[in-house]
Amino acid sequence: MCESVNITSSLIDANDILEVISQHNFSNQKQIEFLQIISYALFKKKYPTKILGIIKRKIKLLKQPAEPPEKDNTEVASNKVRSVVILELLKKVQLGPAQNDLSKICKLIAFITGSSYVSIYKELQKGIFFSHFHKTQIEEINKILGDLNSSISIDMDKKY
Repeated sequence: MCESVNITSSLIDANDILEVISQHNFSNQKQIEFLQIISYALFKKKYPTKILGIIKRKIKLLKQPAEPPEKDNTEVASNKVRSVVILELLKKVQLGPAQNDLSKICKLIAFITGSSYVSIYKELQKGIFFSHFHKTQIEEINKILGDLNSSISIDMDKKY
């Protein structure tokens, strides 16, 4: 059963939308697509009689590249999941935080993942907790590790 939400009674700040999109590791292309959809909806709501503007924005949406019909999960794992996998691999070869300075480990993770050293360092300093958002990624990496006959697995409920 679908649940309806009364959007007119609550306001959404554009900064909230941008923040949520950036926090979920969407590719730049996906972010552009989401923002074009939001732009279209807002323009249509604010200027319902400006048909030409509505049509131009709709054409932009329709020109977005289609998703491949069948894709082998090419979504990029979040920084948290990637960082924890690398941490666990380092622990396995006795190069983890017990043997090395956290800043050096963060530099390695940043180099391998292409992510920001500062954001990785901050995340690891406070400890990594997973949310429901990470469940699919964790299941996928655990399957990959299992296929490699690894004894490493990532625990959704553990603090890293």
